[in-house]
Amino acid sequence: VDGNKFTGVVPDELCTAELNSVFLDDIRASRGCDGICCPANSASREGVAPCTPCPNDGGFHRYMGQHATECYGSMNEEEILDLFFEQTHGDEWLDSSYLWEKGSPACRRKGVECDVAGAGQVTKITLPSLGLRGPLVTELGFLSKLRVLDLPNNQLTGFLPSDLRFLPLEHLDIRGSRVQGVVPPLLCIKEGVNGNGIGPPGVDFNLLYACENIICPRGTYSSIGRASLPENEGEEGIQCLPCYDDQATLYMGRNECTDISIAGVHIRTADVRRGMTKSIPVVLALAFLAVLSRMKLSGRKSFARTSPRNENIDVDDDGHADDGHADDGHEDEDPSPLRLSSLSLQPLTQLWTFAIKEKAQVQSDDDWTAGYSESHSVRPGKKLVELPEVKSQLPDVS
Repeated sequence: VDGNKFTGVVPDELCTAELNSVFLDDIRASRGCDGICCPANSASREGVAPCTPCPNDGGFHRYMGQHATECYGSMNEEEILDLFFEQTHGDEWLDSSYLWEKGSPACRRKGVECDVAGAGQVTKITLPSLGLRGPLVTELGFLSKLRVLDLPNNQLTGFLPSDLRFLPLEHLDIRGSRVQGVVPPLLCIKEGVNGNGIGPPGVDFNLLYACENIICPRGTYSSIGRASLPENEGEEGIQCLPCYDDQATLYMGRNECTDISIAGVHIRTADVRRGMTKSIPVVLALAFLAVLSRMKLSGRKSFARTSPRNENIDVDDDGHADDGHADDGHEDEDPSPLRLSSLSLQPLTQLWTFAIKEKAQVQSDDDWTAGYSESHSVRPGKKLVELPEVKSQLPDVS
């Protein structure tokens, strides 16, 4: 178990089991707890007996089973900030006014605040949208008074250090970065971080202590990159919602989700897949009604084209027939495909009946123009033109 971050002590039952006697040179060591792993504040070449206490210990060697290379003297806050600056490529930060001079007092660095009333220790680090790239160094977990770590919208990579659980953190924000993995379980149950464990009466315990309160896990997102417990009873708070875009599937703490885009509007694939978007059925219903209305309109146009125009038919000065409709300068549209459907059977029958009646009227009245003008109104501004008497050429359809 060496090389991990276990804390505490080895259970007595394991210490007496001689589990590692096969490869330990000292058989007596295998009968003690050091045969399982070295205790905290000590180290060895392989993390097991024989173990040597770390010199100049300042509380940094809090884990069991540390190797000799991990046994070094304590670091002060300036050295921790220098290491953080180096690992996050501080010389390339987007704002040059934030450039930290190596070894300079921690409390004089821009973006760093200290407890002035106390021992002058670092209590707050705020570096938003500065292009930080690189890992969150585990040594941040030794800034014993750090309450706020605000690093949103950067290019941080790697994993969220479990060492942060030792801090009195009240606010942790690394949304919009490229941190992978999962939230360390012991950090998930730490009370006070982003309001974790603090909520109104009646809040579900699974929401009260949750990793989502620290940072949204991969495959989810929220507007603040994490969940937030409600402040008052009956409120919903903020939850991490499913998201399937490339960024969310790789990284934690996503604060936006753009699965697909339609007409400039971002729609989450999760909403489509899970039926959570109410607007989708509405859009489909409106599209169906639009198609139905178009079909009805086309049917009416087909009916109008096939119906006889037997009223207000005048003849103008040039001898052209006028049916009383103004010329709008547009040619008639092509007949709709519905013209041959069942909707157009009745208009065809009426047209056939109209032809029979017209033939009978022509045969019974030699001066058909006069008879027609007496029984039908004439539009103002038009005058009738008498046509020469001709013999009817209509076919016999009776």
